[in-house]
Amino acid sequence: MKGGRGKNVPDDDHAIRHVPWARLRRDEDDNVIGFLPQAFQLRPEEEYLSVNWMEYHDGDRDRQMTLSIWGMRASFERPLGAKSAFGIASVATIKDISQAAGARVRVTHEPDGDRNPGHAGIRQLPRDDLNLLEAIAADAFIEKVNNADIPDEPATG
Repeated sequence: MKGGRGKNVPDDDHAIRHVPWARLRRDEDDNVIGFLPQAFQLRPEEEYLSVNWMEYHDGDRDRQMTLSIWGMRASFERPLGAKSAFGIASVATIKDISQAAGARVRVTHEPDGDRNPGHAGIRQLPRDDLNLLEAIAADAFIEKVNNADIPDEPATG
């Protein structure tokens, strides 16, 4: 088995995060052009920023991304909005940007049982450093995937 609770995710791997419609950066015509820094801000009760470790899953990149998204969908209490999206970033880039701002973050494997075994967390992320969160939004999570573009998980049975 890859990883294990609390183990570091390799720098060469990728983190993927769900971002709701309200936290997507949009142009004047409502076209999504990226992510707002608030999409990466910790809530008061959170110890780490929830992401998924894409390479936890076997297969090509599209399969890893799809399985990660299915895991995230399964871990939410209600369906994710059709207009929401997912941001993808290199773990090394997240760490480099954070370190340049004076924060030594770690990306760790935090499996959520069978629902979301690839769940991970960005730990030691400053809660209210909007400059750092803007840099993460603009320069780390540079790849976007629309939730509506990923099919539903096939029924098992």
